[in-house]
Amino acid sequence: MTKSKAKKRKQNAPAELPRKAPKTAASTITPPDSSDDNAATLEPKSLQTVISDEELDIAIETLNTLARFPNLIKSKQCRDLRVAVYDFRQNCASGVNNTPGTNLGLTARITGALTDEKYDDARVLLAEMRIRSQEPKLGALCRWVRDLDVISGLSTLPEGEGNGIVIQRSERDKQRLLVLDAVLRACGHSDSNPKAMPLPVSSTPGIALQETWDLRPSTPPQQVYASVLDKTIFDSAPQNLAASLRVIERTSGPLRKPPNHHDALLYTSAPNTIPLTAEHPTATLHSHPVVPGLSLLKDVLSADECKAIVAAGETVNFLPDAPLREDGDISILAHNFYWVVDTAFHDSLWARVSPFVPPSVGGRVVRGLNRRFRVYRYVPGAEYRAHIDGAWPPSGILPDDTYVYDASPEGKGQSSLFTFLIYLNDEFEAAKQPIFFQLHARER
Repeated sequence: MTKSKAKKRKQNAPAELPRKAPKTAASTITPPDSSDDNAATLEPKSLQTVISDEELDIAIETLNTLARFPNLIKSKQCRDLRVAVYDFRQNCASGVNNTPGTNLGLTARITGALTDEKYDDARVLLAEMRIRSQEPKLGALCRWVRDLDVISGLSTLPEGEGNGIVIQRSERDKQRLLVLDAVLRACGHSDSNPKAMPLPVSSTPGIALQETWDLRPSTPPQQVYASVLDKTIFDSAPQNLAASLRVIERTSGPLRKPPNHHDALLYTSAPNTIPLTAEHPTATLHSHPVVPGLSLLKDVLSADECKAIVAAGETVNFLPDAPLREDGDISILAHNFYWVVDTAFHDSLWARVSPFVPPSVGGRVVRGLNRRFRVYRYVPGAEYRAHIDGAWPPSGILPDDTYVYDASPEGKGQSSLFTFLIYLNDEFEAAKQPIFFQLHARER
């Protein structure tokens, strides 16, 4: 008798439920059977073809509600739900589940934690990586720092920074700064400078500012930016500059890596478009007092040579750089143009700087500079998010003007080991290049 009553209640249950509102979205398409040969081609491309926005919202709200009551999740009524959640997690192709199996390496687990924004888990895993003396590959480091997407806000601080200045940050931003600190502790250089000026911990956890390293001369700077605005910079520019610069490749914004709001134009120059004369100031080497491996070469280029490069960029027009972001935010980055320099320019420049470059590093022989230059024009308020520079192969050009991303000799791959920056003018104020590395004083 009891079984028949239970069966009757079960049969009548659907009729007692409230009627579901009709969907306004596209009708549901049943996913193809896995045995179907055309299953791959019929795989839904849009979430709305499988489930409506309303159903998705209900599912999220239901799971969030039950998550607040763990004891209820253990109940018999939630058994089928637990099975469904398990299947969903097993088929999730991102975050901690992006690689099948449970024996993931630390690198993959850290990547998954960052994808899921589980920042405490990422810090624990990074600490384990340091304890085990494991070093991640450069590609993983670049990806981690890029995924953290940290804006320090330090490069635009006024002089006298650290004296009561508070940078407002959200809790999420503070967490990401702590993870960035953990990344540097796992693989970065150490800062043992006792004179570092700590910012208020409540606003900037893990950051202690150094004094600004400024080697600019005391003489009045040349007003290069003003000459750009009034076009007088072209008065001393090389002849036929526009005709000597040509586009060899164009990449549309959506196809760039990462995708961008703007196209990328790759230029090259005819030989000696920007000549580097035999008579030039004597360059001098200055090592940074704290950052290992960071040096500045003063007077590598003359003032006129710097202006000629700026004039080249103004001739072809600097393009904005605004990566497409899922959160809809738009980075204020420097305008730029890509320039594969001619061999004459490269050889002359390399002859000036090569005496200051180690002939070999870790058994790898120095070959020269990467001919693919990126010339930047910074705009007010521009700040690049914290990043780690990658190792890139040498670029080149074939006789028919075809761009070659990797021009390494056959079977002898080459890649960059140093970041090489050229500063073309110095009349700006309050603009800085923040360098991040771990602090010994903050070890626990």
